[in-house]
Amino acid sequence: MTGSSDMATVHDFTRRAARPTPGEALAEDVRWFTGSLIAGLFGRLAFDQVAYREIAASVDRTGRFARNFTDRGVRSFAHVELMTFGDRADIQEEIESLKQKHRAVRGTGKDGFADTRYSALSPDTWKWVAVSGINAIYQAYVHTAGRTLDPDEHEIVYQTIRVAIEPLELPGQATKLPATLIEMNEYYDGVARTKLADNEFLRFADRHFGELPLPALIVPAALRPLLQPIWQLVLPFATRPPLICAAGAAHPRMRELLGPPQRPWHRYEFALYTGLAGLAWRHLPRRLTLSPMAYNRFRYEKLRDLYRSIQLESFAAS
Repeated sequence: MTGSSDMATVHDFTRRAARPTPGEALAEDVRWFTGSLIAGLFGRLAFDQVAYREIAASVDRTGRFARNFTDRGVRSFAHVELMTFGDRADIQEEIESLKQKHRAVRGTGKDGFADTRYSALSPDTWKWVAVSGINAIYQAYVHTAGRTLDPDEHEIVYQTIRVAIEPLELPGQATKLPATLIEMNEYYDGVARTKLADNEFLRFADRHFGELPLPALIVPAALRPLLQPIWQLVLPFATRPPLICAAGAAHPRMRELLGPPQRPWHRYEFALYTGLAGLAWRHLPRRLTLSPMAYNRFRYEKLRDLYRSIQLESFAAS
């Protein structure tokens, strides 16, 4: 039997564990947000990757985007899930697998990119893809936070996301992620100024964003003819919020490349979508807002913390 003094110790421990500092609470919230479905509203920000000519040449060369733009997004989602919320061994395996698979992505582009050589493991392109991913999640969080974050809070948001992506760094200083939010913004501005430009693949991605095909990876072939009319009916409404959210949070250079200029009503739409997204994140159950792998990890950690909370701090005689 556990005596009353022992139970008091357990209760004190539980109360202490349940009171993180504001910074710790923010970091924990950001950590789970990286696995939220809500962050997908800002997925179109990743178009900044194919505004980088060498990256555009490489993805154009594979042809996988042209075959099924949606399937490529599903695969990217699966990679992120495994890297972020898998077991430690699975995370390491996924990271090494990604690096290994990208070794084959090298060569010269085709057609309009025939003058462009590329290598996915080039420090410049590898770092840009990583920073693009960090920026997309960062922008998603700060725009759906429901309040204005102070500079220290902005830094916590950035650092939490950076630490999650850090294992993707390649050896050497050239691929090191920016150490602070200020450095990240300076790096992004520099790439936007010197490297981001219009190209055929960026125009292709922009043009087809509202025409995404059914994801063949997750929709059985027998069901596609039945679901296709519904998909076409829903698609314009489903793609409108990501279009507006990404446009509202995009770097000025990307707004310039993807145009047309925003109209006044777009700002109201942006406020509406981000406001609703923030309310959903703060008030809906996590089973509705987290991706499957993230929710699995969320449930595991809740159970782990519950079991730990009933343990003694010491086995010494009381």
